[in-house]
Amino acid sequence: MSASFNVGRRERLLTKKRPAAGFSLVELMVAVVLGLFLVIGLISLIVSNTRTRSELDKSSQQIENGRFALQLLSEDIQHAGFTGTTLTRTAGSVAQVAPSPCPTSVAALGYAAAAGYAASVPYSVSGTTAALSASCIDQPHNVANTPVLIVTRLSTATTSIGSVSAPAAYLQRSTCATDTVPFTIAAGSAGSGGFTRTDTTCTAKAELRAVMQHVYFLSTCSVCSPSDGLPTLKVAEYVNGAMQITPLVEGIQDLQVEYGIDMDNNGSPDCYTSNPASPPAAEVAVAKCPQTTPAYDWANAAANWSNVVAVRVLVLARNNDTSGGWTDTRTYDMGLAKGTVGPFNDRYKRHVYSAVARLYNIAGQRELQ
Repeated sequence: MSASFNVGRRERLLTKKRPAAGFSLVELMVAVVLGLFLVIGLISLIVSNTRTRSELDKSSQQIENGRFALQLLSEDIQHAGFTGTTLTRTAGSVAQVAPSPCPTSVAALGYAAAAGYAASVPYSVSGTTAALSASCIDQPHNVANTPVLIVTRLSTATTSIGSVSAPAAYLQRSTCATDTVPFTIAAGSAGSGGFTRTDTTCTAKAELRAVMQHVYFLSTCSVCSPSDGLPTLKVAEYVNGAMQITPLVEGIQDLQVEYGIDMDNNGSPDCYTSNPASPPAAEVAVAKCPQTTPAYDWANAAANWSNVVAVRVLVLARNNDTSGGWTDTRTYDMGLAKGTVGPFNDRYKRHVYSAVARLYNIAGQRELQ
């Protein structure tokens, strides 16, 4: 009886459920520490990804700004000198003159025509480093030691006489074989009576095209009152009888322009200079610009500007925001006039972008001669 009782008791003890046991304090502390390490690692990963994404966004914006600035300038330069149709009947019948960089009247744009097919048109592209009036480029905010690029042309869209707007300037090109006056230029306020040139029928009035003059320059600010401190490429346009300033691309810290001169009249640039008005001797030395026969006269500023068939544009694009842990110790080649610039030793990242734009309306005509 005793043996049977002991066996039964042992079986009951073996089959009895153990009570659930929780984490010990040591186990709980270990779990908390491991969890903290995981959280710290996750936070570090998020911070690193955020910083990387921020730098990527800054670089992408800088690349976009640099390329967009070149695209805007190149497209306008390629249209420089556009007049709808060729203005010359015989070689040299149309002279080129320097336009006013800040025109306040139609006459200051540089277009003029008279009987006998005598005419003058402004240089297709021109430039200056002289200080311009506040109404043209917003002094004192324009960046020192950067050139001003002037592009003159007509609009690629035609305008009917009945839809001209005052006081915008329009040019009416004559295509009548017996007309002795090549074109008429007048403000829209002159009305239809001010435009008397005819088309090939010599009866119907010829089409009109708006006169366009763009003055590109660098400003120390995009919004200047108060100044936001962002270097910006801007354009001053001749609109409705006055210059209108428009910010184009932020983050452009430097702008340099080099002009390709066609020395032998074949439509291709033979030499580049930073200043056709007075080319530096080092830029036009025979070692860089082999002389033509007959010898090219670099002292003739008017001929130099007339012979520009290409423009090389260099822009130094800068991030709008600083980058932590970065110091700009690089140097940047800004071309003939300025050479190497930098290091700036600040926390802005930069890059130089360049492009060559051909003046198709000038170079193309020379190729056909």
